[in-house]
Amino acid sequence: MARREGTRTWRILVWLMVLVVFVGYLLWALQSEEVFQIINKKLEQTPAGVVVSGEIYNAAEATSTVNVEVTFFNGQGQQLGQEVVTVDNLDAGATAPFRTQPQRFGAVRNYTIHVNTGRNMYGN
Repeated sequence: MARREGTRTWRILVWLMVLVVFVGYLLWALQSEEVFQIINKKLEQTPAGVVVSGEIYNAAEATSTVNVEVTFFNGQGQQLGQEVVTVDNLDAGATAPFRTQPQRFGAVRNYTIHVNTGRNMYGN
């Protein structure tokens, strides 16, 4: 009986160690993934239409070309449209401005910004 309790305790300790290692790896992977940061973003209503502008910061160690994908939504959360702004040759440690073309949407209430760097190592 004592042997079974010792085995059970050992199994619990091993599973706890595996869980701690997995959570540590997950936190590390998520932290190291954010190589581009959007700063100073804003939604503007201009006479020509709605514009989203801001700056993108390259925290990576290499120069990169990125696509800033802006999606526009109305007050009910329905997608009104999308625009892609390409920022070429963004140097490592540099910041570059981006600005969408004026869009003639009726009532833009929200937007999302996604930074697309192309295919990842898995081909997605």
